[in-house]
Amino acid sequence: MLPELNKLIDVQEIDKVIREVTQGLEKLPEELKAIESTLEELKAAHTASHQELEELMAQHRDTEREMAEMEEGIKTSRQRLMEIKSNIEYKAMLKEIAFKEDQRDQRETRLLELMELIEGQKRHMAELVQRMEDQETRLAQQQQEVDVQVQELQQELAEHEEKRKKLRKGVPAPLLKRYEFIRQRRDGTAIAPVHEGVCLGCHMNILPQQFIDLQKGLEILQCPHCQRILYWADELEDDAAELQVS
Repeated sequence: MLPELNKLIDVQEIDKVIREVTQGLEKLPEELKAIESTLEELKAAHTASHQELEELMAQHRDTEREMAEMEEGIKTSRQRLMEIKSNIEYKAMLKEIAFKEDQRDQRETRLLELMELIEGQKRHMAELVQRMEDQETRLAQQQQEVDVQVQELQQELAEHEEKRKKLRKGVPAPLLKRYEFIRQRRDGTAIAPVHEGVCLGCHMNILPQQFIDLQKGLEILQCPHCQRILYWADELEDDAAELQVS
């Protein structure tokens, strides 16, 4: 195998590692976004619940005021009842008092319902506050973990990029330019092994003569289908086996 091709294979391997580390760095903030999104939803729910509580308390105050006015009206009607001498007016006043008492009783029932709703809403808001506090604690912990991971990955990335820089020096500029061109268009894989005449990048057969030329290892060849730079996989396996024996 041509030495520059062998070095280019090493460049691709380190490029793949760098890509994985970079993707890992990009994914870390996404984990925080999910927690932040949940926290924002809880805050919005708390705000809505607070508004609903304010409305219930306003209704409670209005109902209390209406009850007080009705009690005063009933009191006034009873006082007037003592002054009425006509039997017809007396019965009419009794009927009026009974109606007012019924209205008052309805307000009293509504007042009890509102008190229950208010207490329930307060409990719900307390639960939301607890959940928000838990989520904020989780977010702070996750942020610390992410910061540590980011620092580790950045250090790892810097080491890989330094190694990549050294490896690229051993590859001729034209070949390196061709490699980068293909890599950008083939999802990060510009070099592919060939096994038994099949390009393992696109899993298509290359021409028989091209496979023979590839085995000779005298020139840089590309797959006629996917345009990836090719190398003979069996040759690398044989080299690895020889190194293990030695």
